[in-house]
Amino acid sequence: MIIVNSVKVAEDLLGVRGANLCNRPVVTVGGELAGFNNVLPLAQYGDRVRTERKLFHQLFGTQLAMKNFIPMMSSEVHKLLRNIALNQDGLIDEIRRTTGAIALRIAYGYQLCEGPEHDPFLEAFETMGTNFFTSAAVGACLADTIPILRYWPEWLPGGGFHTTAKMMSKQAHGSVNTALDYVKKEMTASQIEAFFLAMTVYPEAQAAAQREIDRVVGNDRLPDISDRSQLPYVDALCKEVIRWHVVVPLAVRRTSEDYPYYRDGELDPLLIPRNSLIIANIWKMAHDPERYSNPLVFDPNRFIPTDSRAAEQDPARICFGYGRRQHLPSAILAVFNISKACENGVVIEPHSRTTLQMCCGTPKCAGIGTYSKWFIDRSHTQALE
Repeated sequence: MIIVNSVKVAEDLLGVRGANLCNRPVVTVGGELAGFNNVLPLAQYGDRVRTERKLFHQLFGTQLAMKNFIPMMSSEVHKLLRNIALNQDGLIDEIRRTTGAIALRIAYGYQLCEGPEHDPFLEAFETMGTNFFTSAAVGACLADTIPILRYWPEWLPGGGFHTTAKMMSKQAHGSVNTALDYVKKEMTASQIEAFFLAMTVYPEAQAAAQREIDRVVGNDRLPDISDRSQLPYVDALCKEVIRWHVVVPLAVRRTSEDYPYYRDGELDPLLIPRNSLIIANIWKMAHDPERYSNPLVFDPNRFIPTDSRAAEQDPARICFGYGRRQHLPSAILAVFNISKACENGVVIEPHSRTTLQMCCGTPKCAGIGTYSKWFIDRSHTQALE
């Protein structure tokens, strides 16, 4: 196992010279036994993976292709704005419902049921995705580390992973790509949650972004994807969120053969053995003081060039990013003031994403603060069209 903390080394190994490191780790239980080894994140490199990547690029990889999804995504964003205004205690649930709705509409053309009840298809979608996350992680089961243990009898102590794998295999049969869709949905949801956390902890950044939105967009509509080029601070803020709170902190590859890696200035290569795991430490790269000044400080201005300094490097090179989903944070900022929650008159200080405590609603003391009633009405109307 080799852990890479340097962006330069990671780009060299996984990019320029990545042909020998393009394979995925072999996940015995979640991959081979449960059937998730055909999902793109776990599939071994070959003709099928190349074909699927090409198809994904054709569908999502260009601005022209993404224009087909903008009306649908805008509709779901409007629903989210309406729902988080009405559901004071359900911020995280509403975010995950919206990202799930977008994933299902893109992948299957399925539109979630309206109303407070939990959609059965979304529930099945999340169950399969959870199974994928828990079973497909490298090292989730001892049999992943010692593959011969896959033959350990099910009836002996420690053989329960066979039962779990069979159950997951039945759920995944015929629809393994659901797991991939769920991965994307979870990444997006986690990133939006991180955005709410950042806006709660750093209100001055929120206020600066809202001033820019008010100046550029005005009060007669919500910002959309076409406004991106005119909202440089909002764009920088989104970049800083993905750098400050990395959604996918590690990236794993596996060497397909013995690989000599020549480091700069050295004649003798470092031999990387066949089947070695190469782990790119994305969190460390995003907080590298050689790339980012004061890396632990949340500062969107680092990505805006001035006369005296250039913009710092775009984290999208190494981090899963908002990309064309930036219109969601900008729409949220146009509608809501995000603030810390209060309980019995005491301000609650959020200290981690998993314990983020905010309420969304109209009263200023409820956590999200004030919002424009006209925007909520308009979102509600457009969402029902």
